Amino acid sequence: MIAALPTEKALAQIPSTYIFEGETIIWKIKDVPAGRFPIACAVDIHTLCEKFNGMYEAGFKLVDLNVNKSDDGQWSVFVGKSVLFTVSGEHAKLSNQAPEKIALNLMSRIYEALGKQNAEALTSEYQIGGKYNTSGLVSWFGGKFIGRNFANGERFTATHLAAASRTLPFGTLVKVTVPSGKYVVVRITDRFRGHRNRVLDLSEAAAELLEIRGGRVPMVNIEVLGRLDKIGGK
Repeated sequence: MIAALPTEKALAQIPSTYIFEGETIIWKIKDVPAGRFPIACAVDIHTLCEKFNGMYEAGFKLVDLNVNKSDDGQWSVFVGKSVLFTVSGEHAKLSNQAPEKIALNLMSRIYEALGKQNAEALTSEYQIGGKYNTSGLVSWFGGKFIGRNFANGERFTATHLAAASRTLPFGTLVKVTVPSGKYVVVRITDRFRGHRNRVLDLSEAAAELLEIRGGRVPMVNIEVLGRLDKIGGK
């Protein structure tokens, strides 16, 4: 049974909560939506909310947020080695999406919510061409780089929502939106040389969510959300 939702005053003190909207349930980090699910998943979202709030209270690093398969072979979002949310077959069926894609989209939305709520104040070093919100061309990288180290020292995996930038500080969260409206939030982990005026080089997983693999290099909107390291804790 799902417990009664807290009052509006209490919500302000809670890292995340959820609301019902028609036939869907929306999970929110503070006041930023971080996921929309079919109402049939309500019990699972209640569990997600409780787990996230506990992890937030203990504190964790953004770099610890990752997508991988859990011991039972199901795609999950992790914080370190602890499972935050597992995508079940029912979730995939109800959402009509592949489990891995659901998990990656959830991680992107968590990045977005945390970036809007917790990021450090933006300074000139976070600008691209003198702007925090701009447009430009992007490319993507994948397969042959898996297992290699990014410039920041992390090892690249197939489920990294990451990007290389010429100048943005490592750890910066950037929202990339294509003309169709699809978007993904990536973390800057690498550097690249001149790329025919391309602004960012996205990981394959990010390109997959944007549905730009295999096509021409697209023009996208790029919004710098900011940088953060530790989330929550004391």
